[in-house]
Amino acid sequence: MNRPNPPPQALSSFVTVMACLSIALGVLGVVSGVIQGAMLLSLDPGALMRQQFAALGAALPPQLLWLFDHLGLLNLLSLLSSVFVTVVSWGLLKRQEWGRLGFIACLLLGAVAGFFFAAWFGQAMTWVNAQAGADLAAIDPMLQAMQSAMKAVMVVSAVLIAAVHAGIIWKLCTPAIRAEFQR
Repeated sequence: MNRPNPPPQALSSFVTVMACLSIALGVLGVVSGVIQGAMLLSLDPGALMRQQFAALGAALPPQLLWLFDHLGLLNLLSLLSSVFVTVVSWGLLKRQEWGRLGFIACLLLGAVAGFFFAAWFGQAMTWVNAQAGADLAAIDPMLQAMQSAMKAVMVVSAVLIAAVHAGIIWKLCTPAIRAEFQR
C-alpha cells in the first residue's frame, strides 16, 4: 500500500523577496566595483584629492588621508563583499542552509560596520574641531549644532540598521523559515 507523498511545503515570500533584492543589490555592487576599479586604474583620485585640498591650504583628518591612500584596497574589498552577498543571496533563494547562514553573517557584518563608521565619523569630527583651535560654538553656534546633529544622525542610523538587521536575522531563524532550507 503506497502512502501519498505529503504536499510540498509552501516557500515563504519573505525569503524569496530578501534573496531577490539582495541578488540585485549584489550584482549592482559588482558592476559598480568593476567600473570604479577601471577608473582607479586610469586615475589616482586619492592624489588628486590631496592636491586639491593642499591647494586650498586645508588640513584633512588622518582618517580621510588613509582613505585616499587606500582607495584601491577599499574598492577591492567592496567588490569582494558584493560578490559574497550575491553568492549567499543565491543560496538563500535556492533554500540552501549555507546561503541562510551566509546571509545572516552579512547582516551581522553590516550592523557592526554601521557602528564602526559612526565612530569613525565621530573621530573625524573631533579631529576637525581640534584643528580649528577655537571653540566652534563661540564662532558659530549653528556649526556646532550641525556637527552634533550629524553625529546623532550617524548613531541613530547605525542603531536603526542594526535593529532592522536583527529583525531579519530573527525571522530567518524562526522554525518555519529554517524548515525551508536544505542541510
